[in-house]
Amino acid sequence: AFQGKEKFQKTVHFAQFYFMDAFILLCCGAEFQLFSFHLDITKDDLKRYKQRSVCKLVQKFPMASTMEITSLSAVNDFYSYIVLTAGSNRALEIFDLNAGCSTAVIPEAHTRSVHQICQNKGSSFSTQQPEAYNLFMTTAAGDGIKLWDLRTLR
Repeated sequence: AFQGKEKFQKTVHFAQFYFMDAFILLCCGAEFQLFSFHLDITKDDLKRYKQRSVCKLVQKFPMASTMEITSLSAVNDFYSYIVLTAGSNRALEIFDLNAGCSTAVIPEAHTRSVHQICQNKGSSFSTQQPEAYNLFMTTAAGDGIKLWDLRTLR
């Protein structure tokens, strides 16, 4: 285990590996943060207490007009630049990490705050049309499940 020098102002509610395990995404308050990391696994009994693993903040991505991110989804199984976030303001926001910015906001996606986003990550048991990877689902308590298309944002 290792720890970066970054101190978090709020509780980290979500963490996952991203971009084929090249980065770590952390969700903290109304923003998510992208970290690069390097784990040093060399064995050296003389220097075993010296910390040589590194975790470095790459960029912070604030979600517009919300108090807290309630859900985050990013594919780690293949190279994808898309990160989907949902906020306490009931909005969905799509980020393109290749461009390093937010690309779209869907206000009032549900009648309550979204508590789960699920992207289509594919399956090792079947093949899909390439267009199927543009689909994602959201759900909110008491508001059912909605199926979305990234191309039309509907």
